[in-house]
Parts: sequence; C-alpha cells; structure tokens
Amino acid sequence: MEQGVGVIEPLGEGEWQSGEDTATSDYDPSIAESRYGSLTSSVNDHIWEYGRRYHTFREGRYPIPNDDLEYNREYMRHAMFKEILEGKLFVAPIGNHPQKIADLGTGFGDWAIEMGEMFPSAKVVGVDLSPIQPVWIPPNVEFVVDDIEDEWVQDSDFDFIHLRYVSIALKDNTALFRRIFENLKPGGWVESAEMSPHVFGDHTVKPDSALVRFYELGNEVLSSRYGFEVEIADSLQDLMLRTGFINVRKRTYNVPIGGWAKEQRLRVIGRLMKEVSMDLCVAMAARPFIEHGMEEKEREELRDSVKAALNDRTAHAQVPIHIMIGQKPPLSANPSTSSFGSGQQQQQQQQLQT
Repeated sequence: MEQGVGVIEPLGEGEWQSGEDTATSDYDPSIAESRYGSLTSSVNDHIWEYGRRYHTFREGRYPIPNDDLEYNREYMRHAMFKEILEGKLFVAPIGNHPQKIADLGTGFGDWAIEMGEMFPSAKVVGVDLSPIQPVWIPPNVEFVVDDIEDEWVQDSDFDFIHLRYVSIALKDNTALFRRIFENLKPGGWVESAEMSPHVFGDHTVKPDSALVRFYELGNEVLSSRYGFEVEIADSLQDLMLRTGFINVRKRTYNVPIGGWAKEQRLRVIGRLMKEVSMDLCVAMAARPFIEHGMEEKEREELRDSVKAALNDRTAHAQVPIHIMIGQKPPLSANPSTSSFGSGQQQQQQQQLQT
C-alpha cells in the first residue's frame, strides 16, 4: 500500500496509560538483554571519535557508530521489523529448505543468527564492515568483515540474499544489485527493506517540526558529504527490474513514530520507532553533523528539540518503509504467479496504514 492511503487512528484524549512509552515487543520479550554482553573487548578493532566507537576497516566509509548504544538501536529496529511482519523474518517465498543465505550489512547479526536457527541445514553468511558480531553463534552461521560495495570474494549460488536499511547508506546500488544478481542461483530471491527518510503525517505534523527538520538535515548530510543514495527506496523496485529480476514486488508500510496509535500493535511499533529515531539522532549528532560543521550548542539544541518532538503525543508522525523482493529468473524463466510472501512465509494480510 502506497503512502497516503488509509488512516492510522490515534488514541483519544484521556486514553493514555502510565508507562505507555515503554518499548516492548511480543517477539523480543527481553529487549533490554544483550546476547553480546560488553562490546569493549574488541576495542582494538575499532577507533574512538567524538565519544563514540567506529569501524577501522575502510575507515570513514560508514559514519554511524558500532558501539553499545548503536547495538540498542539495531536491536530495537530488528524487534520493530518483527512486529511489522508479525513475527516473520522475511517475506520472500524461498521455500522450506534454502541452502545458502547471505545477510548484507548484517550489523550485530541478529537477523543472520535467527535465520541460522530457523534453517539449521542452511549456511548463513553475514557481511559487514565491523567485527561486532557475537562469538557464540549457531554452527551454520558465519560472519565476514568486508565491504559489500567491493567485488565479492564470498561464495556464490545463494538461494536468498537479504538487506535491511543498507541501500540507503550506499553510493552505488546499481553495482551492488548487479553483484547480487550474479551471485544468486537461478530461481534465488533477494529481499530489501528500506525506509524513505521523510516524515509525514496529518495536520498535527508541521513542516517546521524538529523531527521533520532532523530527517531533512540527515538526508542532506549523508547525500552531499558521504555520497549515499538516501532516496533509493523510491526507485529500488525499478532498479531491480532493470537489473533483470522478475517477480518484483513492493509493499509499503507507513510506520508511526511514537506510541500515539490507537491499535495496540501499531502502538508497540511506534514506540520502537521512537527509540530508533532518538538513537539515530544521537548517532548523527556525532561524526556526521560534526564533520558537517555543526557547533556543539547547535547539535545539543537539535537533540533536545527532536526528543521533545518524539515525546509529543499529539503529533501523528510517520515514515514509509518499503519491502521489495525479486527473483533471479530460473532456468525455465517463466514469471511466477505466486503471491508476495507466499511459501513458508505466508502472504501478509494486514499492513500498516496511514
């Protein structure tokens, strides 16, 4: 469903309960617990700047930290996606017995680890610039430190290649998706989940809202200073078709920011998105905004105003998240009539709507 169709009903006046802003998820009940423990043991593989920790492999390539606070943001985001997909890890119809799975930009590795547990006979490879994944992992899961925008040296013939919040931080998605296409086996699937980084809403979301201004500034900095294709979510479906994928499908979820939605499930998702947005603001206020030339007072004022906006229960802010799937033509290349998300992961019957 495209942005602007449908309405998320907000809570009415007086319906808020004490403690409503606590972010909890049915799919991640121990959200405050980390299987990673302290990440400081691998400090020698990283560099500390601006009070945050960053990767040293291809230093500066990705300006977002990789420390404990960033783990919290990624874990909240992973929980949010599982809420959006009602407990599922993916929607592509990959069947019950995939043998080789890749997670590009795996981060702290939660998705790859859970896929390894779901498919114990499959080999799951997570690739990232940072060596921040846990030591204790399923025997069929492997993590590789590499730059996915370089020529691939990992295995080929994958059944399934997964990306989440990755394309928005790349400089050349055309080249990446060409490599994905080349490294999938015939009939294999790719799935990409990306946010369109633009806040929208009803009349309660003002154009000069701190949250709107933060995302606009973030887009400007990441595109102009780092060369990232921040608007890629809107054109990724066409890119996949041009690359040669068939059975390309796109689904858009309009995600609330904050716990203002009347429906409980949307309220949980909104609280998680609120935490993700706040942690992103703090991360952007370090290396990206400092290197952009923002003074400390200006950055502090931005953080404070974004925090206030996120706590404003009367503002019904939302962002669109797009999930796209595509298939490399099988040897008998006939477009499939299977529905979006069929196979083991059944078709989504309910979408998040604005």
